[in-house]
Amino acid sequence: MKLFAAILSLAACTLAQRLHIAQPSAGATLHGGEFFTLSLTQDQSLGALQQVAITVSATPCYDVCGAPAQWGPGTVLYSGKFHPRANASAPQAGHAQDFRVQMPSFGAATGVALAVAHQFKAGGATLVDVFEYYTDVMVTVQ
Repeated sequence: MKLFAAILSLAACTLAQRLHIAQPSAGATLHGGEFFTLSLTQDQSLGALQQVAITVSATPCYDVCGAPAQWGPGTVLYSGKFHPRANASAPQAGHAQDFRVQMPSFGAATGVALAVAHQFKAGGATLVDVFEYYTDVMVTVQ
């Protein structure tokens, strides 16, 4: 029973660490080769948390945007440390960090999935490695 409670606690703590791509917004139009600001926000932490790293990728989906299993490989836009900071004027907004990244040119106008892989340590007295991967935003690249 103690093991079940510990697993349930870790799962709840993990869900509270979810990252969101705040900018660009879903449906935004970007241009291949242009630099843009990628803003990541993270929900308030329910427990001990230590950031490890993130990787952000852009994956063109052309005419199969509704079928992720058919997408080709993505292009890494950023891979490295993640140090989100609280916004003093809006503490309820969680923590955020902005990155200046360049959108690749995919040759033709296409839908692009921006995805984040997030590694962090979470838990109580002992921190456990957690790795999450999720797609947050679909944009159009011309």
